[in-house]
Amino acid sequence: MYEGKNPTALNSQEWLVNALLDLMESKPYSKITVKDICQKADLSRQTFYNFFETKDDIIVFCIQQCYLEMMEGLKTKSPLLLSDITEQLIHTFHSNRRTIHQIISQNLEHLLERELASAIEIFAEQMNPEASAHPYKYGTSFLTGAIAHTVIYWFKDPDPIPAKQLAELLADILSGNYYIIKK
Repeated sequence: MYEGKNPTALNSQEWLVNALLDLMESKPYSKITVKDICQKADLSRQTFYNFFETKDDIIVFCIQQCYLEMMEGLKTKSPLLLSDITEQLIHTFHSNRRTIHQIISQNLEHLLERELASAIEIFAEQMNPEASAHPYKYGTSFLTGAIAHTVIYWFKDPDPIPAKQLAELLADILSGNYYIIKK
């Protein structure tokens, strides 16, 4: 994927992303071709392949942009609290709801979950260098599944709870303050 700073290239990349998201509103993802995306963006196939190898790469790019936005929002927090993380995560998903909704409605949750796993792994390693050790991979797997499926449920729920309430709920669950096991 393109990582340069050329404004013309960045515009083209954005047009390709928007073209795919627009097409996903009216057409099943499986029926959308690279040719369709290029026609909608009014760009050549060569331009597409300068940025992406497949249309899945556009979706992955969108998800990665969400996580970069989240990480940027967390940089200002010190000390960093669990509630800060859950609030920023949900805020990021909420502010990118068109993209997330398109991903979920087109049954592309596996891409969301895969990229969330990658983001959690990177974040965990930054917070705790031991997180790259084998046992921590299980924790990453657990968090990824729990958070991804909670967010997916939230987007699919016809009467979702407010974003702030969801962030608080996640913080309570992750801190062990939600489910109380009684003897």
